[in-house]
Amino acid sequence: MSAIARNQVFSAVHTVGGLLPTDMLVRISEGKDVPGSKPADYNVFGVRSVSDEAERHWDYLKGVWRELRTKLPTATDGTPAVDSVNAALSQWLEPLFNELGFGRLPAVPGEGLKSDDGAKSFTVSHLWQHVPVHVVAWHHELDKRSGGVGTVPPQSHVQELLNSSSAHLWAVLTNGRQVRLLRDSSALATAAYVEFDLEAIFDGELFNEFVLLYRLLHASRFEVEEGKAPSSCWLEKWRADAVESGSRALKHLSENVREAITVLGTGFLRANPDLRKDLDLKAFHAALLRLVYRMLFVFVAEDRGALHPPGTSEQAKERYAAYFSTARLRRHARRRRGTAHNDQYEALKLLLAALGGTEKHPDGRPELGIPALGGLFTDTEADAPLRGLKLANEHLLGAVRHLSQVRDAEARRWRTVNYRDLDAEELGSIYESLLELVPKYNASDLSFELKVIGGNDRKTTGSYYTPSSLIETLLDSALDPVIDDAVKRGHEKATKAGQPDSTEAVVGELLELTVCDPACGSGHFLVAAARRIAKQVAAVREGNPEPTVGAVRSAMHDVVARCIYGVDLNPMAVELAKVSLWLEALEPGKPLNFLDAHVKHGNALIGATPSLIKGGIPDEAFKPIEGDDKKYARFLAKTNSAERGGQLGLFDIKSDAAGVANTALAEGLREITSVVGDSLDQVRDQEKAYQGWTASDEYVRNRRVADAWCAAFVWRKTQDAPQAVTQEVLYKLANAKGNGAPFTTIEEIERLREQYRFFHWHLEFPDVFGVPEDGRGADEATGWAGGFDCMMGNPPWERIKLQEQEFFAQRDRAIAEARNAAERKRMIADLKADASRSVLYQEFEEAKRRAEGESHFLRMSGRYLLTGRGDINTYAVFSEADRMLTGPHGRTGIIVPTGIATDATTQHFFKDLVEKGSIAALYDFENAAPLFEGVHRSFKFCILSLAGRDMREPEASFAFFLHDPAELDDADKAFTMTPEEIKLLSPNTGACPTFRSRRDVDIVLGMYSKGAVLRIESESKVGSGFRVRRIYDMGKKQAVELCKQDSGSVRDVTMYEAKMLHAYDHRFATYVVDGGDVVKIDEKESPDVFPVGRYALKNPRQLDDDLRSWGRNWLLVFRDIARSTDERTMISSIIPRTATDYTVRVACGHEGKASVLLANFNSMPFDYVCRNRLGGAHLSDFITYQLPRVSWGASGKNGARGWFEMESWINSRVLELTYTAFDMEPFARDLGDEGAPFRWNEERRTAMRAELDALFFHLYGISRDDVDYIIETFPIVKRKDVEKYGTYRTKERILEIYDRMAQAGVSQDTPLVDGENFVSELTPPPGHGPRHVSA
Repeated sequence: MSAIARNQVFSAVHTVGGLLPTDMLVRISEGKDVPGSKPADYNVFGVRSVSDEAERHWDYLKGVWRELRTKLPTATDGTPAVDSVNAALSQWLEPLFNELGFGRLPAVPGEGLKSDDGAKSFTVSHLWQHVPVHVVAWHHELDKRSGGVGTVPPQSHVQELLNSSSAHLWAVLTNGRQVRLLRDSSALATAAYVEFDLEAIFDGELFNEFVLLYRLLHASRFEVEEGKAPSSCWLEKWRADAVESGSRALKHLSENVREAITVLGTGFLRANPDLRKDLDLKAFHAALLRLVYRMLFVFVAEDRGALHPPGTSEQAKERYAAYFSTARLRRHARRRRGTAHNDQYEALKLLLAALGGTEKHPDGRPELGIPALGGLFTDTEADAPLRGLKLANEHLLGAVRHLSQVRDAEARRWRTVNYRDLDAEELGSIYESLLELVPKYNASDLSFELKVIGGNDRKTTGSYYTPSSLIETLLDSALDPVIDDAVKRGHEKATKAGQPDSTEAVVGELLELTVCDPACGSGHFLVAAARRIAKQVAAVREGNPEPTVGAVRSAMHDVVARCIYGVDLNPMAVELAKVSLWLEALEPGKPLNFLDAHVKHGNALIGATPSLIKGGIPDEAFKPIEGDDKKYARFLAKTNSAERGGQLGLFDIKSDAAGVANTALAEGLREITSVVGDSLDQVRDQEKAYQGWTASDEYVRNRRVADAWCAAFVWRKTQDAPQAVTQEVLYKLANAKGNGAPFTTIEEIERLREQYRFFHWHLEFPDVFGVPEDGRGADEATGWAGGFDCMMGNPPWERIKLQEQEFFAQRDRAIAEARNAAERKRMIADLKADASRSVLYQEFEEAKRRAEGESHFLRMSGRYLLTGRGDINTYAVFSEADRMLTGPHGRTGIIVPTGIATDATTQHFFKDLVEKGSIAALYDFENAAPLFEGVHRSFKFCILSLAGRDMREPEASFAFFLHDPAELDDADKAFTMTPEEIKLLSPNTGACPTFRSRRDVDIVLGMYSKGAVLRIESESKVGSGFRVRRIYDMGKKQAVELCKQDSGSVRDVTMYEAKMLHAYDHRFATYVVDGGDVVKIDEKESPDVFPVGRYALKNPRQLDDDLRSWGRNWLLVFRDIARSTDERTMISSIIPRTATDYTVRVACGHEGKASVLLANFNSMPFDYVCRNRLGGAHLSDFITYQLPRVSWGASGKNGARGWFEMESWINSRVLELTYTAFDMEPFARDLGDEGAPFRWNEERRTAMRAELDALFFHLYGISRDDVDYIIETFPIVKRKDVEKYGTYRTKERILEIYDRMAQAGVSQDTPLVDGENFVSELTPPPGHGPRHVSA
């Protein structure tokens, strides 16, 4: 909230911070549609209603009030009487609280109430159960210091108590003239309360307001059962209800905004025939959006009481309210349909024009109390489609009706939209809903509509609206440290200068902070960040940790103008971000801030840096993309190479050349932006100065050189194209006094700049990224010094690829709505042959080229060395860009898929973060709630917080598998890890394991210390050691062509798939021949039953060619499809030497240890590690290689013989578990067994697996308590055991065996020997079980 506003329904009730919206207060007052409103809930029994009971108390309290007023009259100037004897407490407030059910209020002991950390005590007058009730003197103001310098206002005092103490959630504050209901607002920049004006209620005999007071402040609203948390009271339940119903209303508002735009569009088209001629639908749509957002802005400004400047006469206010206010328009819309006249729109146009300031009325319309605000209301070319148009009252009122009320279907009532409390969250939600829509014009009935086209949703735009709870959590780790450092610097600066008062120095440091969101959308992150900084500025200025609303509002005006930066590729988003910031910084009597220099339209990922420009154009820039002539591209690359290196650096770009140094530009921009415009004339001067700055020769030349460097990557490489930008052309552009290149080349550079929206950070924000001519202090990688103090946001999660449905949504509806991709491609191909539609095909080809050009730049420019590789997703590149743009002592905070820490494609980036100690926090979430609508509920994303490049975090905070940010309050959920620990766990990639607790970290670290990683890439030669192979990739055409349908014949080389095998079971499932279904094999007792696959190799000899390096007639394999939430994650088996598809991974190397490795893979401790390492649904090679097997070989007192005995013990069990069919005979022979297959005996198999599990727990050195803990992390195993046996039998069995092994002293040094220090429960012992008869 940025303003206090009078309630629209109750004249003596005021709300701040959106604590309880108007509609909720109405429902509470009426006792309808809210739980806990029955008479019994208020301790009213019999036939009396709550209103009857309130009336009884009302009659009594009116007399008490009249008696008090005779003793404490108000002076003629409105000053309250001085209550020196505190008569108001005993003669008014004690009776009031008694009538509200509190009884006699208990006083608080002298030591006061403590904060959670015990560092501060708060003196309050009374405490009723968990509710502080603070009573101050009658003549004291609640928002003003009563004790002078060094004290804080009562409001701030109580609010700070609530924010710092979890034991107290709600409080009541009163001086007898006003009473406030407060709640903890630690997540907000300002206070949150509902205020009742007791003077107005009792002097004016406002019974309805008293009924609300009675229902809301009755003691029963605060009561909780013994032992329950304060959050269980009725007030908190009502607040939760208000939030939920507000969310429903917000969803409906988004739909209503869509309808309003539709009605306005249709109205304009029907009333203005000339508009329909050569209609530019896209421009018309954009103009309608601007109109609607202007209307919404005025709605908010009016309802907050922030439109009229201070000093506006009552006559002007009344004139405005009666004839021009949107409140009047909204009332009319709810009651009237409207006519064909257009007088209402003419009045609205006058209002909007006045707010923008016109040549005739540059200062607005003072006679109406309307100031000229500028900004959003300034007339621009974007408004041209609506200039001079008419609009019938019918359509204007229809649109306003949609904007002013929503239908709550659950409550079965119309709800008036609460614009007073509309903030960036609501705007962001509306923005996201509009992204799904495309405009359509129907010429037959002159109608305009916004439609949802398949594929044109938030997934294809990669844009997801971020909940406030996630943003606040991100700011805790990314922005708060930056604010704290600024405060510290200010104090140090003041001390050094000998200034006893550090206020000015601290505020100066805070207002020097720079915060940026490079994909800012509607500005939700920026507004949240501005609130935090503004609250701190206001706190320092007031000397009050919980500053007053007015102080925060004033600080917000300064912070938005000086500290906040944003960029977005969507021009509508840029406008909306400005609207969000303007709304938040709205201060009566002041214009809208000048934001053009800080919030900009551009592609934050595609641009040049000083270092890249100085390094020249790389030859890779000329690799051909869609539409290029490959031969000509090679010629350009060769030419560029010669110009770069063949003439002794003749065309090297110097540090003082255009496009590199920016000192003068920075000085010029600082001169413009350092002024916070308090008048519209100042803002207009800033706008003119900024236009001059962007038109200056220096800026134009610098930007042209940088644009040229980028253009080289996306230049059309054909002989008929303009002369391409090679190194020589770039050099001439950088050093020439004139154009430096042919006009056609300059023209093409400018065209490409507009098409790709090149964005050069050191030129757009030279005040943040300094590039000194001598290069001193500049970062070698970028060439600039400095950077933002905080980079943050939720960047798009999308692959760089043209979305066909989205492209054709506004161009050809039939293609966009094609039944499938194949039909769509055919329809697109038909465009080329159709002469009348070939222009659309050319447009499509150009868009495709643009997407490929962006990908080419990201891969080849050298700007994204860590993420510009593989299957590029924008979130990864944004992560690297944000880190690059953060200052050396700044912070980065981003919300991205958890794959940033766990996936192979981002391993280079994350490993660099680990090695440099850059990670401050990583909090992983599952979207189960969901936190992101439209995203699959199993999707994982994280908050990633990083430190600047000159900082090193000794340890980082982690949490995984969260569903809600509130879970971070649980101390058991979050834990820390050091960079060294992560490197020990992930020596190859630095990828982050996904642990649930610090206990998991410690257990797994212990296992790594006892084991050996399967493969260290830096130490392994190509083709040697342990490695994983995928033999046939059935997702590729070449593999499919090698196959036929499996007939089930023994001569067929079956293609094994993951679902056909399980742990120690190569016959888990089979495909039904000719049926296509996979079914489990129940005939395990037969050694002659073998699985059938979907496919088999056409040529059996093909397998020998593809497995030539493997000399055994069996394979050690494991499933690729693996999830940490399944019954078991690592599932491994020995299968016959056969074909395997891409869902089966083949483990090669260590042939002689295959049985031990198989047992290791299938052991519960190894599976436990897998589950902590797995971030997705695939057991990728880079994860497998970094898993810890037990150490092999001759170590300890028993040497080689000891390990030989241990291996024999393991082999006997693996043999019986695996050798259950004749096709496993080769494996048995390699283990030295000459007998027939073992019979399938479920009980023996369970016992042998338990023995192996117990052994490997010992070999990994895991304590008994941790064994118990690990086994409990397999919930599906437990559930199945309990269902079958009534107890967790697997755990009991393993622990019993573990204990017996512990008595034998088993370890890696002390082997187990059957019949000596260990006796199996099985008779006969493992490896000697019942067998089939030999074939």
